[in-house]
Amino acid sequence: MRITDVTAIVLRLPDVTDACDGTQDTCLVRIETNAGITGWGEVDSCPTVVKAVIDAPLSHQICNGLANALVGSDPLAVEVCMDRMMTAANYYGRAGVGIHAMAGVNLALWDIAGKAGDVPIYRLFGCGYQTRFRAYASVLFGDTPSETYDIGRRFADKGFTAIKF
Repeated sequence: MRITDVTAIVLRLPDVTDACDGTQDTCLVRIETNAGITGWGEVDSCPTVVKAVIDAPLSHQICNGLANALVGSDPLAVEVCMDRMMTAANYYGRAGVGIHAMAGVNLALWDIAGKAGDVPIYRLFGCGYQTRFRAYASVLFGDTPSETYDIGRRFADKGFTAIKF
């Protein structure tokens, strides 16, 4: 199996001006293979910059877009793919958004591995002893203690037993 295409897809909601506007946009990474398996990843960073890191054309061996570095690679050889990305991004992105983009690609590679083996990804990592997880709400504080209480109460009423402010 070989990687045939790596695509960065920027998704954006209309502008959000609330105190917590970090969820108005994201970047999805789609990796396609010649076996017909598609892997998906997601990147929590500046989506348009992530897209630039993935889509960048070849400048020279250590300054290349991640897609160029991966097309033709075996997606099941995750460490080899990571090494290729680290080499490609040597000149511009072995920290910050460069690593963020690589993490999204990494997620998509593991998605392919799980689909190829018809197993959930957690099994590939040797996990699975926990079958239930406690969900918690993650929200910002209100402008006043009373408003914060009301926010917490709303989530508690929805069944959450833990809240991270």
